[in-house]
Amino acid sequence: MALGTYPGPGISRVADREAALLYFYWSGAAGNAASLIEARWKKRAEELLLESFSEPARPYAAKWLHNDLMLFFCADKQEEPGRFRRELMSSARAYKQRLLEPALREELPGAPLPSLHAGCAFGEFKRGEGTARKLHEMAREAMQNGQHEDALEDALRLGELERLLENQALRSVYQPIVDIRERRPLGYEALSRPMNTDVFNGPLPLFEFAERAGKDYALDRLARERAISGSAGLAKEQKLFLNLSPRIIDAPQFAPWKTLALLESHGLTPDQVVFEITERSSIRDFGSVQRVLAHYRSQGYKIAIDDVGAGYSSLLSIVELRPDYIKVDRSIVSGLHADTFKEHMLGTLVEAADRMGIALIAEGVETQQELDKLISMGVHYAQGYLLGRPGPMAGP
Repeated sequence: MALGTYPGPGISRVADREAALLYFYWSGAAGNAASLIEARWKKRAEELLLESFSEPARPYAAKWLHNDLMLFFCADKQEEPGRFRRELMSSARAYKQRLLEPALREELPGAPLPSLHAGCAFGEFKRGEGTARKLHEMAREAMQNGQHEDALEDALRLGELERLLENQALRSVYQPIVDIRERRPLGYEALSRPMNTDVFNGPLPLFEFAERAGKDYALDRLARERAISGSAGLAKEQKLFLNLSPRIIDAPQFAPWKTLALLESHGLTPDQVVFEITERSSIRDFGSVQRVLAHYRSQGYKIAIDDVGAGYSSLLSIVELRPDYIKVDRSIVSGLHADTFKEHMLGTLVEAADRMGIALIAEGVETQQELDKLISMGVHYAQGYLLGRPGPMAGP
């Protein structure tokens, strides 16, 4: 690879290739300062290029187009899908960060540094096919992609999400929900944890990104399968709480009967399962959700509404969906014993739940004072670190 070369038409003649194109460009500075800054940036970009990219994620070709840098990558098709993309985007993100080091600011104090943009595009070059049109399309896509500040980070996240799905690299842990009057578990909430990843620092960023990327159905399905398959220690009288996003219920590929078959294969029954409607996304069509939940209820499943008190939408969900359980958000439970306003709010929820025949679960209980206050107010169930941290399913 030599800077200034351009990927020629012969790259696809030997075998099918995975291809990627990175496009770096600068904007925001003007005049003499801009020329000086661009010259310094170009020199620095060339110095860091070979340091930042190593095999197999090393540029096949690189070229300056005026003050824009285009990097082209290709590799033989690999047995592990997505590996080329993940390794490349990890290197590209590191390269961009090194280009943003503050050295130029120290050399040119007061000068308006330009903004660095980086976009990416991926494709596949088939043996015997021409490359010129494909390269043009990829370059255009990468330039447009670079208008988004997090383009490289999102491409890396997408590759990692696809790896997690392909390898089913998700595990379930279970947090007890306790009957605080009788001091015994009502059941367990299944919580998902991504495995062997440094791209997502927890389940929430993972599920939020999957929703943005349109892969939340696949991720939720995998999480549900993992939760059910890992719940062998559940006693017959205990409940398994499974998170269910409203977006998943609305998805055209959603098939309620698949959950029943999965339960039966692991010796569970619908009356042991509570679907916990999460608030990762708002419910757009209560009518369609009600129809799906009615089908579930007819089979014996129960319904819970999560995060009640954290926003107005959860209160509307109670009215429309008539749940069997409501889970009070930890923002109300935390410090409850020392806050009369929170006490009044919870008292109203306790009274309303009693009148509607709904069981109330307090989330986020972390101190004995909070637990004592909940018991004195007539709350029956609670969940939190004081009562048990997420872990493997306990035996019956």
